[in-house]
Amino acid sequence: MMGLVKLVDGLNGAIRWVLAACLLGMTLCTLWQVAVRFLLGTFSLNIAAPWTEEVARYLMIWVIFLGASIACRKAQLISLDVVVFSLPRKIGVFMRYVSLVVCLAFFVLMVQLGMEFLEFGAIESSPVLSMSKTWVYAAMPLGFSLMILNTVALIIETISRGEDIRFTNGENVE
Repeated sequence: MMGLVKLVDGLNGAIRWVLAACLLGMTLCTLWQVAVRFLLGTFSLNIAAPWTEEVARYLMIWVIFLGASIACRKAQLISLDVVVFSLPRKIGVFMRYVSLVVCLAFFVLMVQLGMEFLEFGAIESSPVLSMSKTWVYAAMPLGFSLMILNTVALIIETISRGEDIRFTNGENVE
């Protein structure tokens, strides 16, 4: 089981590089848009770069889904932990596992919904780049599939190490 955890961690390392490239691409596209719109406009050079907004938006979608999947690995998504910490330890830990199982069910549902979006994306194209929106919509099922893997890896790791699942996000309230 720990082999799966190591595999997921290795995959997350590769995803971090993809995230870095996407963030760099977003930054460069946004800078280019600003340069074209404001800097070149001051010199009466009317050059249009409508593709930059579209590319930056699509990269942001990928960053959101891939970044959320990595955040699942260490339980770093936004959550209200006040309940699990105010309960006795055993009940709080149990509630935390229950919440993760509910999250897993939600992630599975979102993968299914994402697959339906993929079908829709096959018949739709982006307005400026005229590319199939399948590439954009693929972020959803892939991201949620990775969230499933990372959440399962989190559960396996905490159970096998005997750690308190409530402290996986770096907090220590006790």
